[in-house]
Amino acid sequence: MNIKTVLKSSVAVAALFAVAAPAANADIKNGNKNSLKISGQVVRAIFHADDGVSDKTFQSGGNYTASRVRWIASGKLNESVTAGATIEMNIPISNNSGTVRMGSEHADGAVQTDATWATRHQYVWVKHKKFGKLSMGNTDPAANGTSEADFTGTGIFTTSDGDSYGSGIFFMNTATASAPTISTASVGAAIHNFDGVSRTDVIRYDTPRYAGVQVKIGAIAGGDWDLSANYSGKFGSLKVKARAGYSDNSATTTSSNFILNGSVAVLHDSGLHAAFATGKQNFSGPGSKENQASTGALAADTNFNGREDPHFVYFGLGYNAKILSAGQTSFYFKWNQTEDAVDLANHDENEGESKGFAVVQKFSAIGAQIGLEYMNYSYDSKTNTVDNTFDDVDVISLMTVFAF
Repeated sequence: MNIKTVLKSSVAVAALFAVAAPAANADIKNGNKNSLKISGQVVRAIFHADDGVSDKTFQSGGNYTASRVRWIASGKLNESVTAGATIEMNIPISNNSGTVRMGSEHADGAVQTDATWATRHQYVWVKHKKFGKLSMGNTDPAANGTSEADFTGTGIFTTSDGDSYGSGIFFMNTATASAPTISTASVGAAIHNFDGVSRTDVIRYDTPRYAGVQVKIGAIAGGDWDLSANYSGKFGSLKVKARAGYSDNSATTTSSNFILNGSVAVLHDSGLHAAFATGKQNFSGPGSKENQASTGALAADTNFNGREDPHFVYFGLGYNAKILSAGQTSFYFKWNQTEDAVDLANHDENEGESKGFAVVQKFSAIGAQIGLEYMNYSYDSKTNTVDNTFDDVDVISLMTVFAF
């Protein structure tokens, strides 16, 4: 892989951070007792990808985290009750990592542009010191994030989700006798963490935290619902996070019953930390393997057309160090294996795998981060009794985040 462009860019970005001015949240008063805080971040990256047939370098915005701006209004009703509203927008970016394609997939390897502002959060909330918080609007339901407990400082790239930069690249099938062909599986389709539903219309209640435990429950538009529990605490030199979620999607998805997932992370005072996550999606209805087995239809269908329950397992190991006075330096290795990926049409006989290493340096005084990541993605599948052979996708990326 040719990484000269990425390495040269890292020098330029580091120089920009060296002369950047400190930033702070804007806090605006409008004449009453409410306040309005404006904050956000600008994310830029350069990544080089190789799908085994061609390679290309892209400039891009964020992937797991993106450029955005937010407005948070809040005010005190009394000493016990606080109310507010939040609006957060994703800013348009060029070469969205989830949509860019390689030259082998498009004749010109065209630059992808996105000129659309997207609503990330838009909701109102009220919080009582003793009775918890109630939120209503477009925001995260209860189970979102339950696959993602971690202590890593490299989360600007990705954690248990597995697919970082290059998620839109398709695997190339090199088993054909003539020319390589494009598979139907992209990196993002083959690798999952089966986390809860992200940002939708919901009414959500969060309990206060008791003995380190908090419970959330959400009623999602359309009739779905979800539930989660999370714990945080410390035992001697160890900090612990644990999360579990259940998402019932049977009301809006006729082929699926629920998603069940969870994660746990441990951090030692030395800076060493580890994370583990797992989860599955349960299929239902006439097309499920379970239903076909009970009716005798299974024997007649050797491919099942996506009727196995997809599932994943994830492990991460890292170290948060204090090498520079500017801020924390974080190192992280991560691995995700996904079986029978849900986004693929014939996914009873496939396996996606991602493994990678990231290092991120924080510049605390100016709310900035710069990181370098290498990811390797692999994919295996079987169509009926035929094994398919796909080249790995390799991606190296340099990412900068400037928060304000």
